[in-house]
Formats: sequence, structure tokens, C-alpha cells
Amino acid sequence: MTESMHALLTAIGRELHADYLPTLTKPVPRELEDLIAQLVAFEIGKRGSTERSVEILQSSIAHPGPQS
Repeated sequence: MTESMHALLTAIGRELHADYLPTLTKPVPRELEDLIAQLVAFEIGKRGSTERSVEILQSSIAHPGPQS
């Protein structure tokens, strides 16, 4: 990748980050949280995951880390 292409992609990334950051910091509506939890539970049930992995997934949904 050329330097100019890299600089262009970096500039685009910065613009997207600046535009979408306010959206990402808004809390998720409770109905959507419930739906996501149901979908995760469904997927976990399909895959036969262990109880510990269920706890880890639920914890990551309840307390998402900072976005970079």
C-alpha cells in the first residue's frame, strides 16, 4: 500500500470514528438488550457451551469494554 493510500484510509477512519462515536456512546434500549441476550442464549444452547462460557458472554454483554 502506498503512503498516499494509507494516509487517505487513515483520514477516512478518523472521519468515521468522529461521526459514529456519539452513536456508540448512547445506551442501548432495554428491549434491544433483552433481544441480544435471548439471541446469545439461543446460540449458546445450539453450540452446547459450558456454564462458564455463558457467564463470560453475559458479563461482556452487560458490561461492554471501551471501543477503540
